[in-house]
Amino acid sequence: MKKNIDDKKDVFSCKRFSGYKPCYSGYNCWENGCKDNLPIGIKILIINLDAMGDVLMTTAQLPAIKRKFPESTIYWITLKSTSPLLLNNEHIDKVFNWDAESLLILNQMEFDYVMNVDKSQRSCALLNSVNAKNKLGFALHQSGAIIPANKSAKYNYDLGMDDHLKFEVNQRTGQDYLAETFELDYQRDEYIFNFTTDELRFIENYKKEARLRDTDKIIGFNTGCSELFPNKKMSIGQHIFLINKLLAKKKYKIMLLGGPEDTARNKEIADHFKGRVINTPTNEGVRKGACYESIPQLIVTGDTFGMHLAIALKKYVIAWFGLSCWTEIDLYDRGVKIYQPDLFCSPCWKKECPYDLECIKNLDLNRILNEIENYYSTFDKIKIRERLNPFERAKKINRPLILDGAMGSMLQEKKLTSNKRVWSATANDDSRREVIILHKDYLRAGADIITTNTFRTNPYTLISTGVTDISESVKNAVELAKRARGKSTILIAGSNPPAEDCYQVERTISQKDLEWNHKVHIDLLLEAGCDFILNETQSHFDEIKFISKYCGENHIPFVMSFFLKDKPKLLSGENLTDAIEYVMKYNPLAIGFNCMTFDALELAVKRIKPGMNWGFYLNCGGGELTDTKIECAISPTEYANKAKEYLKLNPSFIGACCGSNPDHIKKLRIMIDGQH
Repeated sequence: MKKNIDDKKDVFSCKRFSGYKPCYSGYNCWENGCKDNLPIGIKILIINLDAMGDVLMTTAQLPAIKRKFPESTIYWITLKSTSPLLLNNEHIDKVFNWDAESLLILNQMEFDYVMNVDKSQRSCALLNSVNAKNKLGFALHQSGAIIPANKSAKYNYDLGMDDHLKFEVNQRTGQDYLAETFELDYQRDEYIFNFTTDELRFIENYKKEARLRDTDKIIGFNTGCSELFPNKKMSIGQHIFLINKLLAKKKYKIMLLGGPEDTARNKEIADHFKGRVINTPTNEGVRKGACYESIPQLIVTGDTFGMHLAIALKKYVIAWFGLSCWTEIDLYDRGVKIYQPDLFCSPCWKKECPYDLECIKNLDLNRILNEIENYYSTFDKIKIRERLNPFERAKKINRPLILDGAMGSMLQEKKLTSNKRVWSATANDDSRREVIILHKDYLRAGADIITTNTFRTNPYTLISTGVTDISESVKNAVELAKRARGKSTILIAGSNPPAEDCYQVERTISQKDLEWNHKVHIDLLLEAGCDFILNETQSHFDEIKFISKYCGENHIPFVMSFFLKDKPKLLSGENLTDAIEYVMKYNPLAIGFNCMTFDALELAVKRIKPGMNWGFYLNCGGGELTDTKIECAISPTEYANKAKEYLKLNPSFIGACCGSNPDHIKKLRIMIDGQH
């Protein structure tokens, strides 16, 4: 039997093989060998049971582990209450809860490395018992004492033994000396915490229920701490003082955050303000708690799990410290630390204070208020309200602004697109240089506005094709446009397409998913740096209504560009006139028409009122709209000549759509400059 098992080494080296059921239906890996080996590589076990904040902070070591061991499998054992923090982490292959079953399994496995973060007897005993070639971190001596397991753990170990070193000398962050402990290169990697799709939807729904907008100035107060160190929290009176001062300014919204141990104190604070603050639930678990904490832009907190969660969520953090070591915390340049450097007894890490908690009672509350004001004085989204309409410039320069031409069909021509729904979006990751070159070609042709390659990066499309990181492709696309623009004043339009196929008449997506799709995509485009949102090829009234309302109420600069076929009606059946009137209620930068024919445009322009900012960029392709391959059927000269007929109606912008290329834009620019 042993020889038979030894002959199966290829299946044991594959991550997919469990020995319980087939990796692929109908195929027996055990008898026929591995069908598609996904190498386990270096096997690594991380032991980290202690405080939730420490577990979150340890996730910052994962990128360094993957840099050192690119082909590896990472296992992590932690407490059942903490394991949800590791959900949806792309670097972790399996999480074990600390229980008898997991210990039994782990002690039968073999590892290349075991890395123990904790200085606790149970964690150190597990490191001793696990079968591993290399043991890093902390081990248990036969006397029961904790000892360093490797030379590189010595500094970390000394911090626990030497108060002078820990409280007065050390300036290194926890991430720094933990990387040294595990013999990793320290590159100041960030914490890793990822929401699921359902959680992202929950966040958006909660914001809607709480009437919170992204342009609101929202401050989160993490009011408490764990019961292990109860003196790490400010008093209820201090919180009331701060919140009262902020509410008096009539420009902030306040959210109270915390866990089960904070329920009573949060209620007392909320009751004091009688509905003027949002008291979030505290008993729904750490994942829901993270959902609530993701909403504010700024978090005020002590050195608690809530602080570490805010760091993981990349919030601006105002963290105050008393008994704990502020030097060990890295806010990643997103926040400030409030402490009393000259207080002789702080930090101390004592559970009972002999000095009347001076480190907490004497905190500079006015400085906290000033730091909040400083942050929001440069709050980017508020500046959106002050932006001028860029299409008003067309009136000043007495010519329409030039929008660029097709991106997707050009990439398709170069064989850089996918045949899946994501289509041209793959180029943002796989063909970045070509995307930048195409943007620059349009700029050289005379474009005043370039459009991001995001026509297929909306969440609904990405998720339907198996993509889990719905933000990365959007960020990449906008970054490529910004790199092409350089230091010029060229505008970047963020392309936001219909949630489903552009020409699809029947709706299959739910209203809930449709709204979530657009909110997330629009926010991602705006946060990545687009100058305005170009809602393209829109022809369903429910979709148009939601986008207009969302952008209008949140002061998001937007253009609504309609698609029509052969009648002045939307695909959903409503009159174009009614749709335009609805959109205009929310102050768009302009109305547009795209991807249609010149015949359809002739019907559309009759609905444009004098003085309205409007423009068009029409389809230059041949064949049917639903053809999978788009080929140019209107020459650049012909397109420019046809577009010339509409200059008398004073369009604010003109560009070209599917099937066009930089020559179309060049001819447009020459024609327009010749007319003006």
